[in-house]
Amino acid sequence: MMTENSERLRLETKKKYALGTFRNGLDRILHSRDTSRSYTLICAILAGTVLLMMLGGRAEGIYAVLQPITNLIWAIGWLALCSGVIFLYGYIPHSWNYYNDFSRAGICNSAREAPLLVSTTQQGNVQSLTFSIKGYPLEKWEENRTTIDSALNITTLSISQGSNNQLFILKAVFGDTSLSQLLPFAKSFMDSAPTKITLGLNAAGVPVGIDFAKIPHWLLAAATGMGKSQLLQLIMHQLKQKGYEIYLADYKGIDFGPDFRQPGHYANNDTDLDNMLDSEVQELNHRRTEFAIHGCVNIEEYKQATGNHLSRIVFVLDETSMILDATGRDKDGKAMIATITNKLLTLGRLGRALSIHLLVCTQRTDTSSVPGSLKAQLDGRICGHTADAQSSIVILDDGSASKLPAVPGRFIVRNGCGTDEIIQAFYYRTT
Repeated sequence: MMTENSERLRLETKKKYALGTFRNGLDRILHSRDTSRSYTLICAILAGTVLLMMLGGRAEGIYAVLQPITNLIWAIGWLALCSGVIFLYGYIPHSWNYYNDFSRAGICNSAREAPLLVSTTQQGNVQSLTFSIKGYPLEKWEENRTTIDSALNITTLSISQGSNNQLFILKAVFGDTSLSQLLPFAKSFMDSAPTKITLGLNAAGVPVGIDFAKIPHWLLAAATGMGKSQLLQLIMHQLKQKGYEIYLADYKGIDFGPDFRQPGHYANNDTDLDNMLDSEVQELNHRRTEFAIHGCVNIEEYKQATGNHLSRIVFVLDETSMILDATGRDKDGKAMIATITNKLLTLGRLGRALSIHLLVCTQRTDTSSVPGSLKAQLDGRICGHTADAQSSIVILDDGSASKLPAVPGRFIVRNGCGTDEIIQAFYYRTT
């Protein structure tokens, strides 16, 4: 019975594939002037050939009676050939092979249907493959990224949702492209845009970064030895170069040099952190008032309206689990944590439009490492290898980080829209 259902579904998929290919060819003809002209020319040549065959000689006797039937057959043949040309225009090489590769690897929905390739584009050595499948959400694609790479012999750069919930776009390079495990950072890698920070390279050798203008608040997580501190230093170095005001909460007190330990901008205990947050909440309220007075929605408009410059601000919490974990705290300590958390939530909730950003970091990936209310404000996620799927779920809401190789500097960058990119972060350490 199971075999019968599988064959039936496979047949339905083949029909869907044939219709989709025909539709793709028709779309090319309708929307491409060159394709339309070539199709018209081919049809005209075929029509001329058919007419010559139909008028090739005078039929007599029984053949004269059969002539109309013969002509009808030739006309049907011409229509079939024209339809075949449409199919060829829409044909995507190796598309059915992809379907079979997915099936063999077990990348299927509950009905045992595998993803079907519906379109492909190429830019340089990066190929964009769009697949269609029902009942196979984006998180399943991410969790099975390594299986997909092996099945298709590709190195996936990113997986994203298409124009609907049944379309998925894989950006990939073909073959096993290994990321370098040590990439020294150089000034030339810095992005010229004031809100963009470069993190590392993907498998195609393309720089990948984050944009505080698009995603204002970020969560950075990685286990001990996976390169979190180096990546944080890289980010802060670029922020400093771009003129950001940096406020740092660092209870360990060993990873950052004097440039980041300026009075009023650095805290290594609860009292100093609470005071620093007070000043930032005051700055936030000041900016809200100023923006309202001048009818501005961001710092660029404010500068144009007033001529006054406002710096972007990034509030960095390193080892958040040390700062916000209430375990073993007395009543006063727990009250202080609640106060600090509420102020952070205020910055997260209102800072977006005021160019005040949060960068929250942790080595622990359990449920108590970052409060859920705070994590909900952090749309952007950067996560290194985790020991198990549950730890990955805490940070990324799926198990994809557990599939990462345990290589220092190897991270998943999630931009808040469900798009993941695997990178090797640049190595940078302050001296």
